[in-house]
Amino acid sequence: MRLGGWYQRLFAAAMARGGRGHETLVAARKAALLAGLTGDVLEIGPGSGPNLAYYAPTIRWVGVEPNPYMHPYLRRSAARQGLAVELRQGTAEALPVPDQSMDAVVSTLVLCSVHDQAQALAEVRRVLRPGGRFLFLEHVAAPAGSRLRRLQNLVRPLWQTLGDGCHPNRETWAAIQEAGFAQVQIEHFDLPIPLIPGHIAGYAVAGERAG
Repeated sequence: MRLGGWYQRLFAAAMARGGRGHETLVAARKAALLAGLTGDVLEIGPGSGPNLAYYAPTIRWVGVEPNPYMHPYLRRSAARQGLAVELRQGTAEALPVPDQSMDAVVSTLVLCSVHDQAQALAEVRRVLRPGGRFLFLEHVAAPAGSRLRRLQNLVRPLWQTLGDGCHPNRETWAAIQEAGFAQVQIEHFDLPIPLIPGHIAGYAVAGERAG
């Protein structure tokens, strides 16, 4: 469930001012994932732009962000980093990007909130050139049957409403493994975060497309 424009505005302001604690915890992993990227890079759901600090200034960066109130924060963040950016409004399930036009696609804390993970990942594969990489860092569900997983299932409706569609209990690693990439590398790790300690980071490589 997503709320109206007033909520989008409030959520954008909160994201721009908050999240520093999580960013500190994942900074080293993000640097390892993103710093070496070259060419055409698409980021889905870039929010207020916390990832912009990790990119080389020589890349061509395109962001698809569905919340228009995030865009001013993104542009200010890009200006601070000296990074030229191109922002497009859209969703992960229908990326406004041509087929096989990107060298890399980046998603951090996004697949928890898309409406349809399978469709979003199909779009990632569509826009990647053969050999292009999908790089991700996401929070994921606790192990099935665990007390924490039961708690995540219990709080999901409220969490989803307050968190702009975020699900605390998605097995995102399975969705990525089943999305049809030629190669997938996933690292599971925990962070000291209540209710959502479980995270994954890694990459998936797009294969040659038929036809």
